[in-house]
Formats: sequence, C-alpha cells, structure tokens
Amino acid sequence: MSELRFEEMIIPSADLTQESPLPAMRDALKVNLQYDTGDEAGLFIGYGLRPNALPSTLQDRYTTELRPTKWRTAVLENAYLKAVFLPELGGRLWSLFDKRKKRDLVTHNPVIKPGNLAICNAWCSGGIEWNVGTRGHQVRTCRSLFAARARSYKGAPVLRMYEFSRENGVAYQMEFFLPDDSPFLFVRCRIHNHHDKIIPMYWWSNTAVDEGDDLRVVTPAEHSFSNTYISNFEHLLRRVKLPVPDGYDCTYPKNYPTSKDHFFQIPDRERKFEAALYGDGWGLCQCSTDRLKGRKLFVWGRSSGGLNWQKRLTSPDGLPYVEIQAGLANTQLECLPMPPRTAWEWLEAYGPLQADPDKIHGSWEEARHEAAARLEEALPRQALDDMLAETKEAFALRPAEEVVFRGSGWGAVEKARCGGKGDFAPHLDFDSPDESTSIWHTLLKTGAFPAWDMKTPPPSYMVQEEFLPLIEKAPVSPLRDFQLGLNRYFRREYGEAEKYFRRAGDPRRSFAVAYALGNAHRSRGDFAGAVMFFTQGFSSLDPTIIREGLQCCCEARAWQTVLECYEALPEKLKRIAMNQIYYIEALIRTGRPEEAEALLMAGGGLEVPQLREGEGSLSILYAAIQCAKGAKQGIEVDPAKVEIPEKLDFRMNNISPELGRYGARHAK
Repeated sequence: MSELRFEEMIIPSADLTQESPLPAMRDALKVNLQYDTGDEAGLFIGYGLRPNALPSTLQDRYTTELRPTKWRTAVLENAYLKAVFLPELGGRLWSLFDKRKKRDLVTHNPVIKPGNLAICNAWCSGGIEWNVGTRGHQVRTCRSLFAARARSYKGAPVLRMYEFSRENGVAYQMEFFLPDDSPFLFVRCRIHNHHDKIIPMYWWSNTAVDEGDDLRVVTPAEHSFSNTYISNFEHLLRRVKLPVPDGYDCTYPKNYPTSKDHFFQIPDRERKFEAALYGDGWGLCQCSTDRLKGRKLFVWGRSSGGLNWQKRLTSPDGLPYVEIQAGLANTQLECLPMPPRTAWEWLEAYGPLQADPDKIHGSWEEARHEAAARLEEALPRQALDDMLAETKEAFALRPAEEVVFRGSGWGAVEKARCGGKGDFAPHLDFDSPDESTSIWHTLLKTGAFPAWDMKTPPPSYMVQEEFLPLIEKAPVSPLRDFQLGLNRYFRREYGEAEKYFRRAGDPRRSFAVAYALGNAHRSRGDFAGAVMFFTQGFSSLDPTIIREGLQCCCEARAWQTVLECYEALPEKLKRIAMNQIYYIEALIRTGRPEEAEALLMAGGGLEVPQLREGEGSLSILYAAIQCAKGAKQGIEVDPAKVEIPEKLDFRMNNISPELGRYGARHAK
C-alpha cells in the first residue's frame, strides 16, 4: 500500500540559517546573450527577466564546514518506489529509489553543501528541484515551503507543497502522489494568476542523474537550442541539428569537453519526455502533459573547471551528475506571458524505464522511437491527460487535511491585500509564524508603516506593483522612504531612489542606507560616490556591505581603499574568501604580486564558498599574478599560456584568463 509519512533524517550540512538582512540589489545573473535561432523559433528571449533578486535577501553566510544536521522529511513509498522530500530545502526531492532494481533513479547527494548558483546565492545539487518565478534557481530553493497532507486520490495519499512566488505575485502548488500499483511518481503542478494583468511566468523542474560513461539522454527532438559559454559573461544560443552538432554526439554526456546546455526542440505533436538511460537500457524517464513543453540537458563537462564544480557541491562520496530538466518555455532564457485570471496546470511523472539497450545506443532515430514506445507501454500518454483532469476536483482545489510544515508569510500578506475576496488561492492555508511580514500587515490595516529606527535594517522588503501606491500614500517616515527608494531602484529610477534613500536616514548611522545609496550610485555609473557610501557602512561590520563594498572599490579601481579597508577588518572578516579575492586583486594592482600569490595559494589554493557559477576570477587572478611577477623581471607573460592550478580552475569553458569583463581590469 502507498503511504505518506513525515520523519527526520540527519545529513551533513552547511549552516543555511543565517542570511543577509539587506535587500539583494546587485544583478548577479546578468549575461550578454548572443543568439542565432532563426526567424521561426518563436522564443521570448529576455522577456520577464528581472534586474536583480529584489525583494529577497541573500543567503550568503554559509561556509564549507559541514555538521550533522536534523532535517524534517516527507516520504512517499509504495512497493515500487521510495521518494524522500525536504520541505525545508525548497521541497527538493532528495532521493528516488527503485526498490525492484535497488538503484537510485536520481543523484542522491550525501551532503547539503551549498554554492553560489541561485538567485539568492545558496543552491544545493542533487535530486529534483522546482523553480518558479524568474530565470534561475528560485529564491526558495534553500528555504522552507508549506507542506500538507492533501485529500487522497483513489486511496493513495497526496503530499501537497505550496508557496507564494513574490517575483510575479502568484501562488503555486505541487501535489505528489504514488498510487499503489504505480512505478511512477506523479506531481500535479498548478500556478494561478489571480491578477487583472498579464505576468511573465517561468517554471523549470530540474533533475540530477548520475553521469556514468554509458549514459545517453533521449528525447523526441531532432533539433536543439545549444547554449555555449563563450566567456564568463557571454553566451551564444544557436539552433543545431541532433545528435552531432559540434563534432561529437551530444546525447552522451561523457563526450562534452566543457559545460554546456542543450534545450531540445520537441515538436508540438510529439510526447513531452526526456529519459536518462544507461548501458543496460535502464534509467529514469521524466514525462509530462503538453503544458510543460521544454526539455533541457545540462552537462558540467570533463574540463577541470566542470569537474571542480562537481567536487565543490558534494563530498568524496558524491558522484558526478548531469541534469535533465523540463520547463514551460523552450529555453531558460525566457518567460512566457500568462494571461490574467488564468490557471496553468500540468502533470509530471518520474519513474524507471527499461528499454532495449541495443536500440537506445543505436542511431538517434532508433533511440527516440524505442524510448517513446517503451514509455507508452509503461505509462500511456492519454493516461496522463486523464489523470490531470481527474485530480483537479479530487484534491487540487480542495483544502488540505493537515498542514504539517509552515512556509513564509507572504501568501497571507497577499490574501490580506486582496481583502478576502476569495479569488486568491482560497483552498490554500497561508497562515504562518513569519514575523518578517508584520510591517506589511500594519500598512494594509492602517495605511501607515510602524515606527522604525533605520539603525537596524527593515525586517523585509516589497517591490510588488500593487503595493507601490500604498507605499506612496503612506505618511512620510524613514521606513516608508526606504521602501519607496527600493521600488524606484527596482524600476531603474536611480536618481529618484537616491532621493528617498537620503531622506530615510544618515548613511553614517544606518548601514542599510549606506548600502542602498552605494548601490544607487553604482548602478548609474558613479563608482566614486558608491565607494564613499559603501565605506561609510563598513563600521557596521555587516558581511554583505563589506563584501559588496570591496567589490565596488575594485570596480572603481580604488585599490588603496581596498587595501586600507581590508587591513582594518577584524580577523573573522579577513578570513572570508570573497573579501580575500578583492584584497588579492588590489595587491596585484599596487605592485605586490608576491603577497597576492602567497594569499591565493595558501593551503594549496584559496577555497571560496560563495564563488559565483561561471566566474573565472580565481584563474584570472593567478594569471594576473604571473604577468605582474614577470613584468617585475622585464619578462612579458602571455596570460593565455599560464597554466592554472587545478584547484583554482572553475571556468565553465576553457576560456583564456584574459577574456571577460572581470579579466579586462588586469589588461588595462
């Protein structure tokens, strides 16, 4: 019999409980995208992508230290599968075990070891995650969701996980169920736009599977949109013919020399599925109803950079992995326009597939037809469509029987804003002990913000369009002006933002104001002004303002300021690796490459927990040191020919260290 139970498990984990109190104002995901996809591609490239992670704060306080940590779990199990979920980690499916084959269907990471890959920084690899809102690993990927026991479906228990997406102001829900006689785990997804406007919508379900030398990824596509990492900040998207677009068969992850994305272009008439099958023809198949039309393969590649990223995100017991993904749009570089007063619903299924290995590893056409045929036998396409319709009334629009875990308080804020009219998720219980939302309930009830001393950063931030008139009408106060400044900043009205931030408080007394003014000046190109404000906030010893302030100093080429500020920090903050990166850069630029090298190579090479995905700064710094040392001896060193120590190589592509806007600072 299928069962749902709630348990606890111990996992070696980094501490994810600490996060920045400051708003996330810097754009960490900006990429210069070139594309050659043809006139008929119909892509919404760039639509709905946001300039930064506002209104969220960053989860940027973790280290690489792992400790045994107790996590609450939700477990669905029947005779075929055991699925373990972590509601406190964005609802991630942590493991999916095939009990008959006694093999893991998805990559089971033995540790929770975050890296800076998500919109709000912290992200963990392994299992399956669910991304909604805007491009990237979503803001709740390492935060709690609501988890509840929903009404059963034909006797099978249903696990509901849901939240409020602040990025586009909508509720989303996922219902997981595992019927008694099913070798497939089902998840029913629903997003409801209750607004009277079109909103950009994004969704991608990301599944990690063990790489393996004999793994082939099969999907019913003849073309893909290939995304190549040209440099740290440049990507090229082009439409290519499968399976050999670049001199190797891209359906075998073992063939990739470097990191790469393939967004498979599945024809409308074809069933939407993607299978990761090994040499014996067995593996995971993910399929869905047609709403979820996009499919993707992401591969780290066999370069030292890709291999280092995999080591960085797991432990010596962890296995190399690739990701197969499914989304609403053709690519992850776009959102889709979601009409007002509309619900989008679809059903996904995850389970084992056994196919003829000779056909799976034969021609691409043969592999596609074999996988499609075996999937149709195991789970007919029509069965998914029927199940989607049946479950709508069975449980999807009904209140849960029991809420087991509570998530954020933002759904309750939206319910209060809507005035209880019943058009916003009436079947979802958003009651929460989340105290960070209290200032918004006060604003909705009284029309005013509570008194707030800006010596302490506000408990939360809001840039949702519907709240802007309420903020503007509120009586003038430091908290009101700070929130209004953030809204102007989010809308790229930097001059207006600066005006309100100045009214909110004295930057010498409020490090939140100093931080906000620093970002406003930086965003309009006034780096000297930005440095002045950031450094005014350094006395707070807040790690976020110090890190971003040192980064801004480097952007302003204020090398002496970097040296003086870093050297004045307490030892605890000096040991933060990102701060050391900026100090190392300043040492190089002020003629002290030997000191820079000693710091960079201490312990065999600097370990940077918050190194951004795709950032080649460690390689660039090492090459710059060698160039500077050579220059002292009258020797010209070509940075492209500098051999980068393996521990420092996190390049997503085998790009030479002089490339990219970051590296350009060293070439001037």
